[in-house]
Amino acid sequence: MVLLLVAMNAPAAIYVVHNTEESSVRSLTFQLSKLLPMDTVIAPVRQSVFLQNVASLKESDLVVTIGDESFRQVCSVTSKGAVVAVFIGKEEYLNIQPQCDVPNSAVFSGAPIEKRLSLLEGVWFDRKPLAVLYSDNLLIDQQDMEKQAAMHGFEFRFLKTDVDRLSVLKAVNFILEGSTMIFSLVDTELYKEGNAQDILKLLFHKRQVMIGPSFAFVRAGSLFAIYSDSDVKLDAVAGHIVSWLSGEGVLAPAYPNKLRVSFNPYLIKSHGIVLPSSSYLKDKYGLCSDAQCD
Repeated sequence: MVLLLVAMNAPAAIYVVHNTEESSVRSLTFQLSKLLPMDTVIAPVRQSVFLQNVASLKESDLVVTIGDESFRQVCSVTSKGAVVAVFIGKEEYLNIQPQCDVPNSAVFSGAPIEKRLSLLEGVWFDRKPLAVLYSDNLLIDQQDMEKQAAMHGFEFRFLKTDVDRLSVLKAVNFILEGSTMIFSLVDTELYKEGNAQDILKLLFHKRQVMIGPSFAFVRAGSLFAIYSDSDVKLDAVAGHIVSWLSGEGVLAPAYPNKLRVSFNPYLIKSHGIVLPSSSYLKDKYGLCSDAQCD
């Protein structure tokens, strides 16, 4: 509380608002501070404390929110400054963004749908529809996604579901009747509380697969994922902060420029997939692989 009040009396401050483990956020804040001018005031603040002190926010301040829930809560009460969301999916951001009455932006997790489809086209030759399972937490442009899928020879099947375990598993069984793959999106509500692990276990037993939104999904059993690591995300956030402090406003919401891809070696082998070389992944798709990513 003392740190928050001191920071709120500074000329222009950056707040990293979160609702997660303190040590992790302190580490992220320290890494972010090293990317900013030395006189920048930056402080990690728990979401509940920020909400209690939001009246002290100044027009020159900028709030960096960690995750979709902090972005939602901050947007619901903030009337000064600007907000930049990080560790949030594009569709999550688009669902919450209309609630923001101040300048706002985001550094998206995951990867653009077009890039994911492009790589999938090169390694996956089953043209059955791709299943897209999602919750109320996302704003989905089905028409645009269908156009992008058609450009790569695919088709999407969409199904919105409640996020309790039983509803999710029923939805997975239903939507995969005519498909062998879930094309996942970043959806914090859908994959919380063990749902992701339950889905991947079910897919494993059915010999069906998922294209994951993050490296954690690959480790848990998805076929592959295209994503950015924390360092790259923080570098992008630093760009937003510098732009705001210089008076140019926040940058447009976007994915980080540097994306990497990870494959699940067991599933790659069991499905007989021949992977592109690291150099081809870089030249063709603009991706760095686990084997070659500096």
